[in-house]
Amino acid sequence: MSEDDELAALRDETAHGDRIDTADAASDRRAFVDDIVSELEAIDDGDKQKTVSVWDGHLAAFVRALEANPDRMTSVGEGLQQRLDLEHEEVDRSEILRLALRLGFKEAAPDELDAVRDAAGEHATNRL
Repeated sequence: MSEDDELAALRDETAHGDRIDTADAASDRRAFVDDIVSELEAIDDGDKQKTVSVWDGHLAAFVRALEANPDRMTSVGEGLQQRLDLEHEEVDRSEILRLALRLGFKEAAPDELDAVRDAAGEHATNRL
């Protein structure tokens, strides 16, 4: 890659949209946070479940094998906690799955996960 190509690529990576693009992005994020808050309220009101189901035989087998091997489950749980900068606490099946989902979302969709944090804070404030 030539120096000109590298500069062009860097310009593309660091280019920011205009104020309209920024306002649209903020509006879109606000709508997403509002959707999450609505879902949290529905869960609190008993209208929606707080469970998440996944249909995946390989993951089901993996999680069951972890449960059958507590040392491995602890090791996997501690690894997930470490990657998420969390205190080491005892882990169970639900905690492993929660941590794995959070880590995956943190890696693949950090802005959306931040919206969940914003919504959770807003929801908690609304309940005061």
